[in-house]
Formats: sequence, structure tokens, C-alpha cells
Amino acid sequence: MLQQTNANWLKFTIGIVLSTILSLSVHTVMLQKMNVPFPDLSVITMPYKFVIRIFSVFGLLFFWHLADKKVNGSFVKKWAILFLIDAMLTESLFRGPFMDGYCTNSLGFMLINNIPKLFTIAIICGLVVFTAPKLNNVLYKFLAAIALAAVFMFAINPLSAAAWKPVMEKISYLAPTGEWCKLPYGPDVLIPAYISFIEPVLACMEMAMLILNQLTPVKWLRLLLFALLVVTINYQLLMPFFYVLKHKGPFISNLASEGQFALESIVLAITTGLTWQWSSLVKSTAGEKTKKVKIAC
Repeated sequence: MLQQTNANWLKFTIGIVLSTILSLSVHTVMLQKMNVPFPDLSVITMPYKFVIRIFSVFGLLFFWHLADKKVNGSFVKKWAILFLIDAMLTESLFRGPFMDGYCTNSLGFMLINNIPKLFTIAIICGLVVFTAPKLNNVLYKFLAAIALAAVFMFAINPLSAAAWKPVMEKISYLAPTGEWCKLPYGPDVLIPAYISFIEPVLACMEMAMLILNQLTPVKWLRLLLFALLVVTINYQLLMPFFYVLKHKGPFISNLASEGQFALESIVLAITTGLTWQWSSLVKSTAGEKTKKVKIAC
């Protein structure tokens, strides 16, 4: 059943567009205008990835503990909703493989190569939907996050990759041989990048519609907590600090290199949160049109 909420459709649409432009512009401006280098994530080794994954799953458990109260329907329906939110927020559903394929002329290869990742996200989201409502204690949530992260990284992920390996070997001739998207990016890169960024924006907006008003009555603190949650789920809570620790080079350069994505997530969370607060007014001024805004839950 679709949840319906009174909202001003014009404000909602304007907010979505502004959220898309402002949040992605953090990344593009830092790359193109401030010459911030793109991070080399190969330096983030398995132990650090495991810690990052633990906190991401912990964020998902906390989010779904609140969201479950707003979502009616079967387990499968709830599972599908969380899967879409997680996959879209992390740009794993379409945008990530699309931009990789677009910039390397290997779109088919990248989309097929992304299937095991979606499979593992689907499994972990199913486990979160099953366990989150049962865990009322923060400590239990964190312990569950450790267990689920371990299952994800050391069981589901390698098994799905191994099972998919024969498929990738058969299409290896489609693998990319180079990348044509070079700085400074022109309209041929920026236009599809901004259009496809609607994926994480919609996911973040869905999160705001489900849980924002449950966080705290204080509006500024509500946005702060929501941003913290989004950054955590999006792997960016600890990633900049680990990158500074592991990557050789100037501290400021390293912090900016990975921190640009954390800042992007913060702006994304705040702009979508503000959009929802702005557009979901119960009372509208005279002459303003309102309609039911639907969210898939």
C-alpha cells in the first residue's frame, strides 16, 4: 500500500531539483575548480572495510527500526523497499555502473558485473528487515551489525562473486580498456552525471519521509541526526579518516580527496530533509496547491 502525505507538489519538485544540483556540485566543484584529487581507495584494506561495513549496517538497522513503524505490508514488500533505498542511496542500483560504463564505453559489462553486488545488498537488507524490529537495545543493534557485516563480507560477497565469475569470463571481451571521461568534465559527462544523481536523491528523500519526524522535535537537531545517519549508511562516516591514515601524502589533500564524498552526503541529507520539512506543511497559505505525494511503502 502506498503511503500518502499532504505536500505542496511545487515545493517538493523544486526541492528535489535543488538537492540534486547542490549535493552533486560539492563533488564536481571540488574536483574541477579546487583541483581536489580523486581518492585511491585501494589503500583501504580489508580490516578497515570491515569496520566501515559494520557502521553502515548499524545505520541500516537504526533506520529500519524507525521506518518499519511507517511501512505496512508483507515482509517481501518491506524487504524490497529497504533494498531500493540502500541500493539507490549508495548508487549501486543503476548510477554507479551506468557512469562507469558510460565513461569506458562498456555499459553492458558494468551492468552485468554489478549484479552480484545487488544480490548481496538484497540479502543483507532482508536480514536487516527481519532483525531490526526485534532489537530495541543499541548494544544489541551494534552486535547484530558486527554479525551481519561479517556474513556480508566473508560469506555472501565472496560466494556471489565466485558464482558469477563464469558469466564474467564469458563476456570478458566487453571489459573496458580505457576511460574517456577526463577532467575538466564537459557537458557530455556532467549532464548524465547530474541526471543520474536523482537516484540517491530519491532514496534520501524516501528516508526523510519515513523517519525524519521521528528523530527529534528540534528541527536543527533533526537534520543533524538525519545527516549523520545518511553519511553512516553511505560508508562515509569513517572513510575520510581511514583514508588520511592509510594514504601517503599531505593531510589536507587526503582529507579533501575522500572527504568530498562525505560532504556530498551531508549536503544531500540536509537538502532533502529541508525539502521534506518545507513541502510537507500541514497548513498551506492561501492560493497554494497541494496534492498527495506518494512514497512506495
